[in-house]
Amino acid sequence: MAATTSTERTAGRESDPSPPARLWWGESASAWTALLVCVLAVSAHSALSLAFAVLMKPLVAAFHMDRSVFASAMTVRMFLMVLCMSLAGLLTDRWGARPVLVSGALMVAVATAALASVPSVAWFFPAMAAIGPGQAAIGSVAASALVLRRFRKRRGLAIGILNGGDNLLNSSVPLLTSLVLEMGGWRGALYAWAGAYLALALLLRAALQEGEGRGGGAATLESGATWYQGVRHRGFWLLVATYVLTYAFITSVQLHLHAYLTDRGHSPMAAGQVLGLQILVGALGSPLIGRLAERLGARRTLLLVIVGLGLGSLLLWNLETHKSFLAWAVFYGTVNSGVVAVLALVLAELFGSRAIGRLMGVAMTFCMASTMLANLYSAAMFDTFGSYLPVWQSYSALMALAAIPATLLVRTKPVAHGSEPEQVLGAGAHPGGSA
Repeated sequence: MAATTSTERTAGRESDPSPPARLWWGESASAWTALLVCVLAVSAHSALSLAFAVLMKPLVAAFHMDRSVFASAMTVRMFLMVLCMSLAGLLTDRWGARPVLVSGALMVAVATAALASVPSVAWFFPAMAAIGPGQAAIGSVAASALVLRRFRKRRGLAIGILNGGDNLLNSSVPLLTSLVLEMGGWRGALYAWAGAYLALALLLRAALQEGEGRGGGAATLESGATWYQGVRHRGFWLLVATYVLTYAFITSVQLHLHAYLTDRGHSPMAAGQVLGLQILVGALGSPLIGRLAERLGARRTLLLVIVGLGLGSLLLWNLETHKSFLAWAVFYGTVNSGVVAVLALVLAELFGSRAIGRLMGVAMTFCMASTMLANLYSAAMFDTFGSYLPVWQSYSALMALAAIPATLLVRTKPVAHGSEPEQVLGAGAHPGGSA
């Protein structure tokens, strides 16, 4: 009886004080509204990075600096973003998603406006670096925690929409930035983006409720274990190992695919069509992957995604024609789009959602660190061999390796509900049957 009472109290702390009425497809109107604004927040996380791709040449010319200097400033921004992701997750669990997301949008708005106002290159690095922590706060960590806690019946679909919506919105970012650049120059473009982030902060403040997305306890999982014990659990590190390898591959594809295709003789326009199609397909593919996770379970879906990415990696360096690459883009974009969605769902399946912000923050720290290393690796391999072929071949081997921890993860016993911490989370934990 005592155990049942504890479980009931845990569920009560995790849920809203008064469960909302079910209105749309088994979920409340406020939950769908929260999802919509979170899609905007996640889109904003990467939108400015895409805008910098358009603004790089004007900024380099304005400050008379080399592209390597610009790239170094971008790396500093990303490094600070990675460092702050775990903190964003911790603050989300303690305070809720609204203050984290709103603060992140305000920080990016102020830092971007400062960047637009810098008089010399000496101020370029500090202004660029200040954007990093804001991007960490406004990323998928806080948004995923909020959506996981608000949705009950359509959790997989909601997480899929959250991580697919940014594909659709961000596909217009390069064009919009180019248009503003022509009218107002690079300073005008940065001021426009600063204004957009300020407007987003006001929207988030108005649309989200106080304490929404907050964790249910001080720092504990549903099982009663602390979130730190959850991080020590073998399932968490199997997931991290899977995603470090996966993020290395998908990041290199995103950053180097266009160059690879043009090296193979495809025109820049044709290469852009393949890259753009792969991104746009994700707007539909991510909800489909999320829906699949509702039916098969998140860990089994992750294994299917890894297998699909492995197949996509093999096709990448064996295709020749433009039509075949377009077909590849549809397949790869569909599979790739569900990667972030499945990460949040696997964490919730293993550990529940009470400490999802902390767990998501730590996991995303490793994921984003992997993207930085992968970019350096791919560039170094190309400089050494003069071709991306060895890069894609090595990643095919890595994706085959990633299937090992993903398979073990399917057999790992979840600790979300009703497990004794000392039995499941201790040093002697071992795989059990999947729930």
